Amino acid sequence: MKKKKKKKVNLKKLLSRVLLLVIIIVGLVIIIKSLGKKDKQKYDISIIVNNENITNDLSNEPYISKDNILYLSIEDTSKIFDKNIYYEKDSSKIITTSGTKVAAIDVVNNIFELNNASLIISNGVLDYGKTYYIPISELTNIYNIETNVKEKSAVISSLYNELITVKTTKKNSLKEKASGFSHTVQKLEPDTELIYLEDADKKGWYKVLSYDGKVGYIKSKKVTEKETKRINMGDDDFISNTPDISNAVEINKDKINAESLKNFSARKIIVEEVISMLVTERKTYSKY
Repeated sequence: MKKKKKKKVNLKKLLSRVLLLVIIIVGLVIIIKSLGKKDKQKYDISIIVNNENITNDLSNEPYISKDNILYLSIEDTSKIFDKNIYYEKDSSKIITTSGTKVAAIDVVNNIFELNNASLIISNGVLDYGKTYYIPISELTNIYNIETNVKEKSAVISSLYNELITVKTTKKNSLKEKASGFSHTVQKLEPDTELIYLEDADKKGWYKVLSYDGKVGYIKSKKVTEKETKRINMGDDDFISNTPDISNAVEINKDKINAESLKNFSARKIIVEEVISMLVTERKTYSKY
């Protein structure tokens, strides 16, 4: 009788342990799945602008050539850099403005005009039928930007924006969250440079951006001291860096109407007027 009771007790213990083991395994599977779960990106190529992944905000798929030249559609270029960018049908030119610079890119001949200078560019505008693709890598001087382009990513930053970097001291992993148990976003080799974004809420971790376009976290003790490569020199919003032309238009209203603003020559007149106004008013316009 005692043996039977003992067997029943042992069986209950065994079943309890098996049930507990099943619960632990199911819990681990749920945790692993949740750690690995990521929002699906709209396009294969990641576009990072001023430390923010804007890929899902793009209207058209970005393109990177075999020479690592980044192309964005004219619609997306308008969103990011110049809301007034325009295709001038009569001359077959893309007209774009930034600060005191006006550029015209000849879609047919790859001739690039910057204010009063002309040069031939290696990588011109691509005509995809429904839209034009702009070679952003060729326009860094126009938009005052720095680009780091790889096969599947492009990191774009304003030259007026602060840039702080760190480097890995040994092989490491970029984590999705500030935890060693978090999903690994990217494996990192020793001496890999990363863009420092901020200190994480969790002490001892940095939020960083890789030049492959991956944002994640890394332990501060596993990277070098922060190095400031560029200080903040002003507004990093590219659209706001396009000059306010309303005063210049008012002064030149006898020469310029709303339609003629979509014209390379008219834009040059406006930009020249902006420069003149800035000099006259003795304003410091160090950005340009």
